[in-house]
This record gives sequence, C-alpha cells and structure tokens, in this order.
Amino acid sequence: MTDLTTDTDPNPGLFTQLADLGRILRTVRSGRRILWLIGGLVAVIAVTAAAQILLNAWNQPFYDALTRKDFPAFVVQLGVFAVLAGGLLALNVGQLWLDQTLKLTLRRGIFTALLHDWMRPGQALRLSRAGRIGENPDQRLQADVDGLADLSVALGVGLFQAGLLLFSFVGVLWHHSDGLSVSILGRAVEIPGFMVWCALFYAGLASSG
Repeated sequence: MTDLTTDTDPNPGLFTQLADLGRILRTVRSGRRILWLIGGLVAVIAVTAAAQILLNAWNQPFYDALTRKDFPAFVVQLGVFAVLAGGLLALNVGQLWLDQTLKLTLRRGIFTALLHDWMRPGQALRLSRAGRIGENPDQRLQADVDGLADLSVALGVGLFQAGLLLFSFVGVLWHHSDGLSVSILGRAVEIPGFMVWCALFYAGLASSG
C-alpha cells in the first residue's frame, strides 16, 4: 500500500493497476498457487472449447443416421453424445471450482499483502489525516479486495473463453465456407470464407443496434 500522505494518481491506468497487482502477488505465499490455478483454468477452458467443436461436428453423423434410418449408427451416435455431454459437464464443474477457488485465493493473497502494510507503525495516524479516503479503512479494504479479485477473474476468464471460442468456430466456419465469386466492374472477384464475413457483419450489425 502506498503511503497515504504522498500524492498518488486517484485514477491509475489499467497497466498501472495490473503492475501493482503483480507486485503484490509476488510478495505473498499464495502467489505460486494462484499461477497454478490460472494455468488450470486455461487448460480446462481450452479442452472445453475443443469438446464443443467435437459436439458441433457430432451433429452431421447423427442426423445422417436419422436420414438413413440406420438404427445401429443412431445408437452409436447416442453413445458419442453421452460421452461428449458427460465430459462437458465434468469440465464445467471443474471450471466453476477453479474459478471460485482462484477468486478466494486471490482475495486472501491481496488482503494479506495489504493488511501487512496497513498495520505498519504510524499508519493509523496517517490514515486519520488522509481526509475522506481514510474513513472506514477496514471496510474500504475489504470491499476493494473483493471487487478487485472477483472482477479480475471474471473479466480474464470471460475474455479468454470468448476469444478462444471465437477463433475456434471462425476456423470451423472458414473451413466449411466455399469461395464466393462476385462480379465487380466486369471482373470476377473471389471472396474466400464468405460465411465468416457474413457472420461478422451480422454480429456487428446486431451489436450496434
């Protein structure tokens, strides 16, 4: 914690806050455990994305079996679905456990680091002279630590998961998209992966509305 008697930026930038958070985590015992939890979350999210792609690919043989009225193939595809669905369920439970454990461990680590600095000799006197920012410091500390830990994990997991799924399914859609030939000023222009561009255009149009 920075000495409250010094001039500090009341609105630090994102990279400044991330640097402060990293510096705090390097000083606590749970820093290594936090890194392991982050690595576990990354691995689980990556496997979940791969399983969702497999589940998406499962639709074709399943409906092909229905179209052909092939009962043995239909039963096999039901078994494949059971394996994929069970795996995704286990992965979702594991991701939830890792997510909540990471939030709790991050709270404890940040709180321990800040509390150690907050209890330095003379800190209470400086807090009493800091004005409004020094009022109810214990409640401010608890609320800020909870908010920082929860929002950091939620934002990081959400961005990574959404980005991974986006790139994964864009690759699948690009693979299944044929090129579209468009005539412009009498010249044929080939547009590769036109379904990807249509999907992105539609998403952007829907988001802007």
